[in-house]
Amino acid sequence: MNDTMDTLEIFARHHDTVQRIFRSRLLLQILLSLGKGSKTLADLRSVTGSTSQSILPRIRFLEERHYIESRNDGYALTPQGKVLSSQIQDYLRSTILFDKNPKFWSSHYLEAIPEPFLCDIGDLADSEIVESSDADIFSVIQYFFEMMKDASWIHIISSFMSHPHADALGTKIQAGVPVEMVVTARIAEELRNDPFRKKMEALLEHRHFRLYVAPAPLLIGLTVTDSFLSFGMCLRGSLKYDISSDLFSTDTKALAWGERLFSYYKDISEEFSLYPA
Repeated sequence: MNDTMDTLEIFARHHDTVQRIFRSRLLLQILLSLGKGSKTLADLRSVTGSTSQSILPRIRFLEERHYIESRNDGYALTPQGKVLSSQIQDYLRSTILFDKNPKFWSSHYLEAIPEPFLCDIGDLADSEIVESSDADIFSVIQYFFEMMKDASWIHIISSFMSHPHADALGTKIQAGVPVEMVVTARIAEELRNDPFRKKMEALLEHRHFRLYVAPAPLLIGLTVTDSFLSFGMCLRGSLKYDISSDLFSTDTKALAWGERLFSYYKDISEEFSLYPA
């Protein structure tokens, strides 16, 4: 019995089917369109801009492989088709994300992102990179303050702390906004000492504020609210946190990705104490 086939071996055996799908604009459009729900032939003509004569052979191809099926309300994906359509969407979103800002992604340490979240990085496709410049050195922090302004809750993973950031968060906590934060052991130690200690004593009295200490160094930065996401990383090579550029998004898929990432780090961290054992 041979070991499990390598992916390249699988491709060598089935490349005709794979190439047939990825070389065909119409096949991809049909699979992606049906990923949003069932469609009639007229719907597919409208979406693809093609004729019925062009679409129907592609439909037959997908039906033969049990990726789509005919229903009373039109054509729909089968469970197998939903998996394929979803994975094609993931591939497209990741490609778009990396192609939009290749310099940003190549200059930052992506390996710091836990693998399950790196695999889902395409969820950040609808985002923009904001960078500080000589003409506007405060653009990144201004975006941060803007996203804080109307937040009804705030979740943060932080590998650095500054007085402006601490003051902005303190204002939101004092105003009753729920805030949860994961920080490094080094930052936790700074917060136990002046000039942050008095601020922390006051903030920890609020039950809607929770602070957690990660068990290992954090090489990313994340702020996610009910309507905004900010994501930053360390520079490749130096592994110093890059405070001059951040990725920002208001897209629901990006927000959900940020929430999952925050929950991952929160679950492996311990609650902060001013008086550690």
